[in-house]
Amino acid sequence: MHPARSPIFNDIPLVPLVMAGSFVAVFALGALLPQLQYLFLTIGAVIPAAGAQHPSPLGPWSPFIFHVFLHGGMMHLVFNTFAMLTFGSASMRPFGGGLRGAAGFLLFFFVCSIAGAALQVMVAPGSMIPMIGASTGLSGCIAAAGWADGGYRGMLRFALPWGGFNVLLALLGPLFPLPISWAGHLGGLIAGAALFPVFLAFFGQRRRI
Repeated sequence: MHPARSPIFNDIPLVPLVMAGSFVAVFALGALLPQLQYLFLTIGAVIPAAGAQHPSPLGPWSPFIFHVFLHGGMMHLVFNTFAMLTFGSASMRPFGGGLRGAAGFLLFFFVCSIAGAALQVMVAPGSMIPMIGASTGLSGCIAAAGWADGGYRGMLRFALPWGGFNVLLALLGPLFPLPISWAGHLGGLIAGAALFPVFLAFFGQRRRI
């Protein structure tokens, strides 16, 4: 049985709203206080070539989580904030309210974020170019929103265009290099497509997708 289709652009749950607010708050603090911006980047920027020598005071694994709170400019921030309010909300609703639902959504989002960062490191292990932004986890939410909207076929309808766009970026990268982490997007998208039903089975409301 498929769930009722979730509205994408309204009825924003609290957790995606707080996450979107955190993106804006971190961006504003970094813009106002350069010393904080340096600390944020040290903690959160994924630098594949740094490996275990990453200078983060929280340890070399902290960027795999905290990169989602950092954004490289106003357009980057606006895009990811909008995506959290739309796709994040759509993928949060099937988890339901309460602490269990919030925990399930956040764990899902950050697992997708880690998967995206991991694929970026695997694809470009010698790169010193930092990767930041919430689009690793949000790519997983795109697939999850598809699951919520129409089951497996809904997931394909949402995921394939975004995945295809990033594959195109990968193929064109040698000719037209762009500062976009296609590998981070694909890693998060694949994780979201594969894992959303699993997370929903453990943390979601008692209904099947």
